[in-house]
Amino acid sequence: MIDLIQTSILVNNFSSSRVHLINKAVSHLPSNSQLTFLEDGSDTKQTNGSLHISTIRLDDIDWPPKSNIFLLKIDVEGFELNVLRSAEKLFQNKRIQHLIFEYTAYWTDRSTQKDLLPFVQNQLDSKKLYALDRTGRTVYGPLDRTVLNDFYENHIKRHLQTDIYATFV
Repeated sequence: MIDLIQTSILVNNFSSSRVHLINKAVSHLPSNSQLTFLEDGSDTKQTNGSLHISTIRLDDIDWPPKSNIFLLKIDVEGFELNVLRSAEKLFQNKRIQHLIFEYTAYWTDRSTQKDLLPFVQNQLDSKKLYALDRTGRTVYGPLDRTVLNDFYENHIKRHLQTDIYATFV
């Protein structure tokens, strides 16, 4: 996968001052912890001492001074909360302006997914949350507290998967 991304960077003439490829898994674990990916590719797990891929926290990256991230897009098959926890300082410092992430309450660790929207709203201090229709161009929201209270349960019951868009500006 890394080779494919490097080729894309070269073919598209992306500036090396604006595009930096870091071959690590983003996680809330301390940077340089280890994650093991199962051979069949169907699941991931955290392990002690197994070396398959090194982790990095987004807060630990040496970002250019006074730079902002206009849009952070996350699609990590149930590890969204871990990635967001790795970027708490970036959000506190208002360096991330917009966020899109996949929300699938019914097939991943439900406790993690149940905590995901409240974390974005309360800990990361999102201004507004929206649900994006995965098959069309419809945007639902902004989602208020009354909708969010039932959002998780409805997504489990109906086996829904959606993308969430959050604003921080």
